[in-house]
Amino acid sequence: MKRLGCWCIFSIAVVISTVGVGGELSISASALAQAKQELQTQVDAGKVAGASYIVVLDGMTAALETAGQRDIEDKTPFTADTIVRIYSMSKPITSVAAMKLYEQGKFRLDDPISKYIPAFAKTTVLEQDGDEVKIVPAQRQLTIRDVMRHTTGYSYGDGNPNPRKYYEREGLRYRPPAGMLPPQMTIQQAAEALARIPAIHQPGARFTYGFNTDLLGRLIEVWSGETLDKYLQRAVLDPLEMVDTGFSVPVAKRDRFATCHTLRDGKLAIIDKASSSEFNKGFEFLSGGGGLLSTIGDYANFCQMLVDQGEFKGRRLLNPETLKLMFTDQLNGVAGPFHFGLGFAIMEIELGSGDNVRKAMQYSWGGFASTDFRVVPEAKLFQIIMRQRVPSSHSLANKLFPVIYQGIVDAR
Repeated sequence: MKRLGCWCIFSIAVVISTVGVGGELSISASALAQAKQELQTQVDAGKVAGASYIVVLDGMTAALETAGQRDIEDKTPFTADTIVRIYSMSKPITSVAAMKLYEQGKFRLDDPISKYIPAFAKTTVLEQDGDEVKIVPAQRQLTIRDVMRHTTGYSYGDGNPNPRKYYEREGLRYRPPAGMLPPQMTIQQAAEALARIPAIHQPGARFTYGFNTDLLGRLIEVWSGETLDKYLQRAVLDPLEMVDTGFSVPVAKRDRFATCHTLRDGKLAIIDKASSSEFNKGFEFLSGGGGLLSTIGDYANFCQMLVDQGEFKGRRLLNPETLKLMFTDQLNGVAGPFHFGLGFAIMEIELGSGDNVRKAMQYSWGGFASTDFRVVPEAKLFQIIMRQRVPSSHSLANKLFPVIYQGIVDAR
């Protein structure tokens, strides 16, 4: 077994035990073997180009599997230190970074955005009146809580053509190929542009996925007095020893950067080759919502901090009370059965099988290039999958993660 930080590029498949909430837990060898086989099967079937997969229980690596290739043309193997585009898995990192500033008293969750970005003092909303769509004033000001729980009414400008035209007018759209590249502007310019775009619903009315965490990134710049990349490095990435995480790929590390694949006529094809990707140099748009690149080892450090209630290797990043707030549903039923905190989706899951099933809470999110992570703090458990395929498919994660959950054994 390996402690976090002692990464190896070969597979590990062992049974481990831990004393956690509710008793001693272990993962069955059969569950680990089944997950490993499923990963290889998906690669052999040509459904996945390459991937890395980790299971960590109580800070110990239960499984670290790699399979396939990081580039199907070059045939380079997908290794545990492969650098990938994590897209929306940036959102939880940015949310944690913001909550560090919350702990310093830089803002309150129900502060209006306009307190920090005056352009949001008077926002508008698209309202359907029969066949007519009109623009009306927002019923209240948008708050920081709205930003962090995605209830501003700002989307990514896709879907219905009525809102899309406003995003296109402002240049606030993800660009080809396949919407992989961010807008061509700074996040300061993007925030000002967003304030001019009518929201698709009144503040707080429902969950709408969009540029919210990019707006949060700009707010972080205002609160911290630093650019987002510098603040994230100092406040989160360095303390968590996330040495391969950032908004671009340094020259010395580009031989570890994965090509991004897609499906054409049912077969894997290259859509963004690592050697020529714009992600190597990075972008003017420092996207707190989707701009980071990382490795499975780096992201494991982030997840371990979440499992350990805000602490990493004896260093405190967040107070337990702050993390508890982030893991508390903030939607108040406006999204039906879907629950979301401050940066994380929330779901009740089942651990174990048969007569040994017990319920636990899972906190998670995924990325556009099919990366995924899920954390179960009360079991001191997390899982991560890193792969590179757009548009997003979480079918692999949805196959592997439940296998491990069902393989949890309570040895009391």
